[in-house]
Amino acid sequence: MSPMPRKSLAEHQLQNTKPAYVEPESFVPSGRPKYPRGISGEAKAAFKRLSRMLEARRSITPGDQEILRLYAHLFSRHEKALAAIETQGEICTYTRLNNRGEDVQCEKPNLWLKVAETCEAKMIACLSALGLTPMNRSKVKTTEQPKSPQPEPEAFPSREEATAPEPEPDLNSIDETVVN
Repeated sequence: MSPMPRKSLAEHQLQNTKPAYVEPESFVPSGRPKYPRGISGEAKAAFKRLSRMLEARRSITPGDQEILRLYAHLFSRHEKALAAIETQGEICTYTRLNNRGEDVQCEKPNLWLKVAETCEAKMIACLSALGLTPMNRSKVKTTEQPKSPQPEPEAFPSREEATAPEPEPDLNSIDETVVN
């Protein structure tokens, strides 16, 4: 048994139905979220980088401010953790007390490693929520087309055209036989 053939858009319009293969227009207004106060320079750079990326994909709204702020803080914390791991190493020697109260040296994973891993997992979750992962890219709806703030150039003259003096009429070109 073969599937039903697809209706054309004209048939859908004629029958007043909506095709499932055409995405509906977006009614989500586009806009750029405000920069949060009190974030570090690297966090602000991450916020701006993601904002530009989402703006290029036409999927940024002012409501994305909080998730972008969280990502920016996680990015900053991740950078600090990586810097600490770079200086201290992934395995550190810690001093602990044994059951007799004596100091014993033991090697354990660096505590900053757990901070970095947690930040990475939460950053991926934020990126997924924003649609910036390959799996979630198609799930994000685009925002409305930005409205053109400039009117059409033919509709209104420019300032130079409006204030330009009108040229003097050429009196020699007037035919006196026609004018009485």
